[in-house]
Amino acid sequence: MSGLRRGLPHGAPLNSDLLFYLVVFLVMSAVIIGAGVMLAKSGDRIADVTGLGGLLIGMVLVAAATSLPEIAVAVSAVVTEGSPDLAIGNLFGSNMANMALLALVDVAWRGKVWQHVGSGHARTAAVAIALTAIAVLAVLQPFELVVGWVGIESIIIFVGFISLIAWTHRSSTPAVPTGEVSHERVTAEDAEHQHLSGADVSSRRAILHTIRWDLAKFAAAAIVILVSAPILVDAADGIGREAELGDSFVGASFLAFSTSLPELATAIAAVRIGAFDLAVGSLLGSNAFNRAIIFFVDLFYVEGPILSDVNIAQAFVGVSAILLMSIVLAGIIHGTRTKAWKLEPGSGMTIVVYFVLMYMIFNSGA
Repeated sequence: MSGLRRGLPHGAPLNSDLLFYLVVFLVMSAVIIGAGVMLAKSGDRIADVTGLGGLLIGMVLVAAATSLPEIAVAVSAVVTEGSPDLAIGNLFGSNMANMALLALVDVAWRGKVWQHVGSGHARTAAVAIALTAIAVLAVLQPFELVVGWVGIESIIIFVGFISLIAWTHRSSTPAVPTGEVSHERVTAEDAEHQHLSGADVSSRRAILHTIRWDLAKFAAAAIVILVSAPILVDAADGIGREAELGDSFVGASFLAFSTSLPELATAIAAVRIGAFDLAVGSLLGSNAFNRAIIFFVDLFYVEGPILSDVNIAQAFVGVSAILLMSIVLAGIIHGTRTKAWKLEPGSGMTIVVYFVLMYMIFNSGA
């Protein structure tokens, strides 16, 4: 099947194959997690220096950075493995994992996360739900609507995501009040117009140097992820085959959690410094970004519309993601402060529903 399998001794027992794939999977997951954390930290510093709004930072820059594993894994699944189910299962499953991780972070911080987030996140959650619903309908419909070989639904989803970014950008409040200029966020054009002193110019040069260094680390981490992702896909495919698990379950479990771990690391780091909006924005933004990834995966899948070629069981995974995002959306809109055992009811419900859904996906055998 793959380069990984060819590396095993001829005639090795089945248990050795499974153990080998598990070890490779864990090692590559650790590599991707480390690179994802570096991406998130570098991206967050770049966004902070350039003065982007907190909601926009989480939804676009940080979400895009932490979603690079999903991009690499999904593209690798269709290019190297020819498995659309593994790609779509990972993208749907990653949305489920993101919501479960958000609930776990809220549990760890005793229900403080959902109580301290702005209502603007409801927009991101609602759009992510709508885009996922479009993808689910594309899986279920018995006919194909294409532009070239790309499904029309994939194009609609991508346009919807771009519209969300524009909507959020217009709705975002400036990071610095009108009339106030932060020296940490002064651009070269601002320096010319404001006739900065020599000390200010030196400070600006130091900031530009920091941005260049963070961009270099950002690019290096991205390359590491892009190289490691195909190996991770190979290992996950081997685990599913040797353990006789379906692609839907493997994509929604093993791959989804490993590619969502950068989001978890970012969310924990943000919550620890009290940046609750950034934590929630990165996870919900990642869910919306995952829908946009379907368009790019469809471009690489030249057999036809990818959503039309996956197992119909993927529709259940997509509906499961919608259900979990709806629970989170309800928590954001309602903003309840009622707690049970010092926990938000929404967090407990999200975790319970997640494991019930994963059990159902596992038993489906798809």
